[in-house]
Amino acid sequence: MIHLNDVPDTAIVICTTQGVICTANTRFCEITGMELAALTGEQLSLTFFSKVGILQTACNLHKLLSGEVHCKELTFIKEDASVLNFELKAQVLADHQIGFFLKDITVQKNTHAKLQEVTDRLEVLNEDKSRFISVLAHDLKSPFNTILGFISLLKENIEICNKEEVERYISYVEITSKNTFHLLEDTLEWISAERGTLNITKGTCVLNTLITEVLQHFHLIAKAKNITIYVHKAPKVSLLCDANMIKTVLRNLVSNAIKFTNRNGEIHINLTGSATEASIIIRDTGIGISEKAQAELFQMQQFHSTVGTDHEKGTGMGLLLCKEFISKHQGTLTIQSQEGVGSTFTVTIPILEKEIAEN
Repeated sequence: MIHLNDVPDTAIVICTTQGVICTANTRFCEITGMELAALTGEQLSLTFFSKVGILQTACNLHKLLSGEVHCKELTFIKEDASVLNFELKAQVLADHQIGFFLKDITVQKNTHAKLQEVTDRLEVLNEDKSRFISVLAHDLKSPFNTILGFISLLKENIEICNKEEVERYISYVEITSKNTFHLLEDTLEWISAERGTLNITKGTCVLNTLITEVLQHFHLIAKAKNITIYVHKAPKVSLLCDANMIKTVLRNLVSNAIKFTNRNGEIHINLTGSATEASIIIRDTGIGISEKAQAELFQMQQFHSTVGTDHEKGTGMGLLLCKEFISKHQGTLTIQSQEGVGSTFTVTIPILEKEIAEN
């Protein structure tokens, strides 16, 4: 005859068909925290389970005792708040007794929960990547149509176009080509950042110079919308940073400011520096951003193609890239915006003590 304690990892309790405990093995005593003598004669009920710490149960004890149901699960919460999960099986025995067999399935349940969490996360990532590819493909198609359209116009009318018209067509092609090229650059850099293969190479940079270099690329784009960009004079601000990353951040923020500012608008750029941090503030007089949109700006799940004031296209990926690059410098990117008034983006990058000593 098999002794109750000979069954490994299984808690066993024997009771009458009325639920009165007759005997139990050591494992059942351990999980209930009661001696066998104290258990004997106890009524197996929801009240009993609650008394010994089982706060949640899927069991219908009446059906288990009657033999109508043979298998259920219950959750046991110990005094230290740890959780144990059991598979509870009931079996009718001789002498009008019912045997309950509790197998600990905590490890399996936890493993399944973790696998489900990973699966859910992968599904979200796949949906995000699919949406991103769809938006990117759409936003690449539009500028290429523009480029091809102007080239076709030039080809058909080259004999009758004057110099000014030719220059205007070429300017449109140049602007669109640069925007498209930067979009591809951002895409490749974002992919590298997501894969963890993007390296950061720091060197001493003058932020004033980086701003000047970035703005050179936006002269024609701003001129096309008659937008004036004011760079307010500031003392020389030096910082140990990855110049390419910071220029990418500036390029995206200035590009967005132009994109969402109406014709004849203004963009103001301020630069400040202290012994502990450097700040770049880019303020526009554009259409502004709603509170709801602000909350979704840096969420990949929410990005979508947003049309500018002159029907410019964009994936919204630029701000995600900005946040990634700034975080690599232990900095912050904040926004203040009001619909119909404009937006202010502030980039703050700390100057670490080690960097101050090196400079």
